[in-house]
Amino acid sequence: MITFFVQLCLLRRAPQDLPASSALLGVVLIVDLAAGLLVGLVSGLGLGLSLAQGIAEIALMLALLQGALRLTGHLGRLTQTATALLGTGALFGLVATIPLSLDPTGDPESDAAALGAFLLLALVAWNIVVTGHILRHCFGISLGQGVAIAVGFEVSAIVLIGGLFGTA
Repeated sequence: MITFFVQLCLLRRAPQDLPASSALLGVVLIVDLAAGLLVGLVSGLGLGLSLAQGIAEIALMLALLQGALRLTGHLGRLTQTATALLGTGALFGLVATIPLSLDPTGDPESDAAALGAFLLLALVAWNIVVTGHILRHCFGISLGQGVAIAVGFEVSAIVLIGGLFGTA
């Protein structure tokens, strides 16, 4: 399955290629939560705050996805789309620990911090493209429309989660 998610991140596979398995969705959800926890810890957040933010972000994403799929009459795509989003999110989270370990918000004069910030920005941008790719297949829209929705979700999630936990 790891190979599948890597291929999905390279835009070579589509979410409908995944099995519609609630067991797989459960496993990927736990892995994504663990990756989010690791990202929080590497970023210097405490265990409780990292866990709470991870749960809140996953809950927000799943609620918005379910609502959008219900509105468009594609609720049957929920399991595969959620699995794809959570699986790629976990992969990006694990890779993000590398630039985060370079303290990208630390000393602006540090070459390591600058490299970390650049790599983190590149990962966020690629994650948005991958999310747009998944949404394109899920809703039958263009990649540009999927990316626009992904950007809107990311901004909303940062504002809501940051406001809720005081980390904005």
